[in-house]
Amino acid sequence: MDKKKKLMILGASYSQIPLIQAAKRMGITALVASIPGDYQGFEIADEIAYVDITDPEAVLQAAREAKVDGIATCCMDIGTKALGYACEKMGLPGPGLRAAEASCNKYLEKEAYLQHGVNTARFFLVKKKEELEQALKQLEFPVMVKAVDLMGSRGIFRCDSYQEALENYEKTMAATPLDYCIVEEFIQGTMFGVEAMVSNGKLVYLLPLGNDMRQGNPPFPVGHYVPWEFQETLESQVWDQIEKAVDALGFENCPLDFDCMLKDGKVYIIEATGRAGATCITDTVGIYYGIDYFEAIVRVALGMDVTELFQGVQVPRTPSVTRLLSVEQEGIVESIHIPEHLPEQVVDLSFNIGKGSQVRPMTNGADRVGQLIVKGKTLEECRSKVSEVLGTLNYEIKKNGENEGE
Repeated sequence: MDKKKKLMILGASYSQIPLIQAAKRMGITALVASIPGDYQGFEIADEIAYVDITDPEAVLQAAREAKVDGIATCCMDIGTKALGYACEKMGLPGPGLRAAEASCNKYLEKEAYLQHGVNTARFFLVKKKEELEQALKQLEFPVMVKAVDLMGSRGIFRCDSYQEALENYEKTMAATPLDYCIVEEFIQGTMFGVEAMVSNGKLVYLLPLGNDMRQGNPPFPVGHYVPWEFQETLESQVWDQIEKAVDALGFENCPLDFDCMLKDGKVYIIEATGRAGATCITDTVGIYYGIDYFEAIVRVALGMDVTELFQGVQVPRTPSVTRLLSVEQEGIVESIHIPEHLPEQVVDLSFNIGKGSQVRPMTNGADRVGQLIVKGKTLEECRSKVSEVLGTLNYEIKKNGENEGE
């Protein structure tokens, strides 16, 4: 009898739930690895390994002890370096340490892009204020000051003046444990995402995604939509740049998530990560192709070929719009009011908060309180239904300190 395969899934939060469920549906043992805590993934895991997933050696030891056949994660960066390290040391399918390190460090990533002819923003390594001042003399404003090792827009600032750059440099260095950051040109264009997957040395699919942005410093996506309006006209250029980036970073047997920019008809790669994207991107891919994309992530992590999943898929493909839910005031949730009946186009309306949760207005993706996913025959239909549902949601929130002492 063939040995039942075991997959280690890094992380036990709500974002890993669909991945755990997919592995179990496929008859694969789901070993969930995370530090102890009140995480939903522990409740449905087949096995649990209590380990700090930011510690590569600890993850490697746990993976060896459990004799896993593959390692996976999605929607977050914190375990990707350990994932690559353990896969390389154990000879498992996966992105490998070089790819994992580069995708967790924007400086290493940018250096690799330069060596492989990838279109990317001009940048400079900065270790002290004097180096920042020299870099600013060679760039035009606005510029971006970036921590190289953080996720969710933390430690990243757009700077429109010399003074802003100096002030935000201090904020960036306070946010990162490293002794350096980068300053780069701000490419003013249309930001978009690309989701892809590489399997056994081949890029098996590539899907550009439009971004719905929320103003901030920097602006950040609160949702995505497909199809992207420039998908057909720029398809060959996007493929060329993504293939060069995959080669530059050495990605293998993993999903890929890219932040890109379109300026004056030219595609630039801003950042890449060897895991599936957050902000409902995994759901978007599955809806568009009519497949279970979480199962594809499981398969590729175990070294199974996934090419067949993206061949002969549904045509026409399905448009969708996703949106992260947020609140407008800080406080404690008293109740959430949702409509009794939802439009049939709603694929998912769910919340990662409940009564008693502490919430605040959204400043980055981590402040989400839930998600809404809508599919339809056209993009216009999807947007209409998103607006309709958002207009029916209501949150009762008690301000911090309200009614205390009564």
